[in-house]
Parts: sequence; C-alpha cells; structure tokens
Amino acid sequence: MNENNYKDIGLNRIKEILDEGWSQIEFIEIVFREWAKLNQISLNNEYVKQKKVQREEGDLDKFSLWLVDNIYLQVYCKSNDNKTVKEFCSKYFSFEDEIGAKN
Repeated sequence: MNENNYKDIGLNRIKEILDEGWSQIEFIEIVFREWAKLNQISLNNEYVKQKKVQREEGDLDKFSLWLVDNIYLQVYCKSNDNKTVKEFCSKYFSFEDEIGAKN
C-alpha cells in the first residue's frame, strides 16, 4: 500500500478543529474523518484493490471496519496529520485520556 497516495489536511485545518473546543477523543475522531473525506477516492480505490469488489450503496459498515483495520494503523498513524494531532493532544489535553491510560 503506497502511503504517498494520501493527502494531509494540514496544520491550519487541524488547528481550526482544535479551536472548535472538542474533547480530546472528539478532536482525534474529527481530524481522522476529515482526512478520510479528503482521501475518499484513494481510499475507495484501495478498498476495491484489497477486497476485489466495488463499493456498493449501503456498505458503510463494511467499509468503516476495513478503514480501521487496514488504513488507520497502517497509513494514517504514520501521516503528518497524525503526528500533529499527537503534538496537539500532548500540548492542549491532559496526559491521561478519557479511560485513564497514560499517553
């Protein structure tokens, strides 16, 4: 899987999302959702390549599970956007997340 096929939403947009006042978990989720929207065509193409079937109307649950299993850790977590999110979380949120685990 070529990570270069994916675009970052960038520092300015991540800062805008942070400034909206979300909780840490919401902030992380919103940035990832925006990243996924920005990269929808590349994600769809990768889904078809891996699953060997075209996406269909109403397959959001299957696609979402695939996205988490195959893209979030393998691609997104290595992105500049994710690095920025981690930096912002360390700077603007407590060091303990919502379930009490250390970051």
